[in-house]
Amino acid sequence: MKPDRKPGFFTMLWGLLYPFLLYQGITTAISVAVGSVLMAGNLESLTSLPDPEQLLTALQDLIFSNYGIIAGLGALCTLPILIYLYRYDTGKEIRASVHEEWERVPVYHYVSVLIMGAAVCLALNHLMIYSRLTELLQEGYEDTAALLFQGRLILEIAVAGILIPVVEELIFRGLAYRRMRWYIKPVPAMILSAMYFAAVHGNWLQGIYAFIMGVLLAFAYERFHSILAPMLIHIGANTVSVIISETELLEFVYEDDTAFLIATVIAAVLFVITFYLMVTYVWPRKKTDAGSVRNGI
Repeated sequence: MKPDRKPGFFTMLWGLLYPFLLYQGITTAISVAVGSVLMAGNLESLTSLPDPEQLLTALQDLIFSNYGIIAGLGALCTLPILIYLYRYDTGKEIRASVHEEWERVPVYHYVSVLIMGAAVCLALNHLMIYSRLTELLQEGYEDTAALLFQGRLILEIAVAGILIPVVEELIFRGLAYRRMRWYIKPVPAMILSAMYFAAVHGNWLQGIYAFIMGVLLAFAYERFHSILAPMLIHIGANTVSVIISETELLEFVYEDDTAFLIATVIAAVLFVITFYLMVTYVWPRKKTDAGSVRNGI
């Protein structure tokens, strides 16, 4: 939908940035609070360290060892605010008489996109291994993985597998992509929102993966007209990544070249099938004709 008066560039940019900055700020504040509690609980052992550098390292280790809890609390505290902002944007569209209501997509299609997320995660990661991108661009990725994957499977599935994907989808598709669609057409909005999603991951390896996923997630959002679809794809991808990283469930796949190739082909075929089902059969009909969003808000 197009507003009667288009805001300036920096106003539009701020509208894209502040939800993510809010999330980061809340997580940082929780990190400081948790760090203070941990420091108070370990005050005697910390004050016994003679070197300030050792003290700083010990504090960082305490925070890093509890990063899963910090990330989970950050996501939980940010979630209500993001839901409010998402609903506020819906209200904004309604007040402008351009909001569109769509029929609900059958549940089995949502099951299909959950499988799609798991399949695309495996296929992309395997292709990156085949192309040796994991070797060339692993700088920065191992540190990020070490923070999130710390051997506590249930916590990691809850936080990295479910909570973080829900929060990120609200930020990058529910708010950022949707707000881009207020002013530009779907394809450039998909590409720009995917670039934004890739940039915040902070390293090239995750950035490439996040860009490809970002395009797919925005496409799913556009197709289903529901934030639930990209959420489920993201949850499927992240949960599989956690399970592979923290269990030996698929260890045999990475120890044998033939098994690795077969697993890659199966994942790619599953992705193609589920993507085909989404493109071919997901056609929700508009319930009301409140206006057109074809050219944005």
